[in-house]
Parts: sequence; structure tokens; C-alpha cells
Amino acid sequence: MRNLMRLFVAAFVLSQAPAIAQLSPHDRNLADCKDGWSFCDRTTLSPIELRDVDSARHFKDIDDCRNGLATCDPSQLTPREANSVAVANYQRNLSDCELGLQSCDHSKLSRREAISVSAGEHERNRSDCMDDLGTCDISRLSSTQRVQVIRSAQQRNVSNCKNGWDVCDYSKLTPADSRLVQTFRHQGNADNCLNGWGSCDYSTLSPMELEQVLALEHERNLADCRQGKGSCKFGELGKAESDALEARDRKRNLKACSDEMGYCNRSLLTKSELNSLVAERRTKK
Repeated sequence: MRNLMRLFVAAFVLSQAPAIAQLSPHDRNLADCKDGWSFCDRTTLSPIELRDVDSARHFKDIDDCRNGLATCDPSQLTPREANSVAVANYQRNLSDCELGLQSCDHSKLSRREAISVSAGEHERNRSDCMDDLGTCDISRLSSTQRVQVIRSAQQRNVSNCKNGWDVCDYSKLTPADSRLVQTFRHQGNADNCLNGWGSCDYSTLSPMELEQVLALEHERNLADCRQGKGSCKFGELGKAESDALEARDRKRNLKACSDEMGYCNRSLLTKSELNSLVAERRTKK
């Protein structure tokens, strides 16, 4: 937090650099003195400016002390200011303890606060163990919580295996879990095959499933061919289907040639169709 605060201060100073560069040498020196820079020359300041500088430096010191910065000078604080800083430091330490930060000083907590913080730490540790995080300390768990953590790890491993993730450890599956995983993986592969999603392993399908998959793949390919998609595999169509598509395409081609709208491939026209087109055009002329 202190490093972050220093970073913010440095960023603010850099952001003010263009404006400071436009100040006169005297005003720039006054700004440096108020900011507490070592190159401040107090000898050039008037008595009023010196009071302003001392006031600005004092309020900066209060702020540094309230934020626990090393630049804090406690000797410059009034008793009331010192008490305000002490309250701020106390609250900051309590907050650090509640958040589980390393900056927490447990010795500064009251008995009631220590109990509350300990409960929070225990719950965070239990949650970390349930989620298999590196910060988990298994020795701090109760016997009941350890059983819960073991069950959670088993369920997580089953889920990993069901989804085919590399972190799956098949050796840790019970016979029942292994059957569940195999059923889930089989159904997932069957769904992929039936819907044309991702990878499909035909070798794991039952004869009935394979028959359904092949039928659906044929229907999808026929639809692609009818829609003129590039994924169409004409070689996989039946003779009746291929003949029907060819007849439809010839009809479309003839209409395009006749209307002179759309793509016309005259090489696909029969001699009779060509003669008919020529006669039509002569009539139009």
C-alpha cells in the first residue's frame, strides 16, 4: 500500500509537470517548498509564504501519518492530531487483519477483535482448502471440515474427468465415479456426433447411435447441397437426390439464360433449349 501511495504521488507530480514548467522561478520554488522537496529555497520566500509553506507541510505530515508512511513525523502533531492519527492507524491495522494481509499486527487487536479476526482467518482457510488453493493449511481444519475438503476434491476430480480436462486423475475415481464419467463422456461424444459439434469418435458409438449419426450427417449434407454451400459433398448423395438437385440446377440455369439475369452457363443447355432461346430473342427483336 505504501509503494502504491508513492506511485500515486509520483504520477500526480508528473501530471503536474507541464503546469509547473509554466510557473515563474519564484512560484515554482514556492510549490517545491509546499511539496517538501529538498531543493526548496526558503530564503527567497516572504513571511506570509513561509507560513503557507509551514501550513502545507504540516497538513502533508498529518496525511502521511494517517496513511502510515515513513515520511510521517509524529513530533509535529498536536495532541488532537496525534489522537486522530492513532485512530486511523488502529482502524487500518484492524482492516488489514480482517482482510488477512501480512501487514496485520495481531498484538494491537482487542480480545473481541482478535476472536472475530481469528474466525475470519479460519473461514478463509476453510474456503481455500475447499477450492484447493495453495494458501490452504489443512492442519487448521476440524475433522468434519477435512471430510468436506476430501469430498470437494473428489467431486472436483470427477468434474475434471467428465469434461476431459488434463487435471483429471482417473486413479482417484471410485468404481461408481468411473462409470459415471464414462457414461457422461460417452453421451457427450454422442451429442457431438449427432449435432455435428467439435470432434466425434465413431468407434465409441453403439450400432444404433452410429446409424442415427450417419442419417443426420446425410441430412445435413443434403441441406448444404440444396443451399449451395461449399461444405456440400456431392459424392455422398444418393442417385435420386443427386438427380433431383441436378434437375433443379438445370432449371435455374435455363431461367437465368432466358431472363438474362443471374449466372447462365450455356454449356449446360441442351440443343433444344439453345434453339428455344435463340427463337425467343429473335421474337423480342
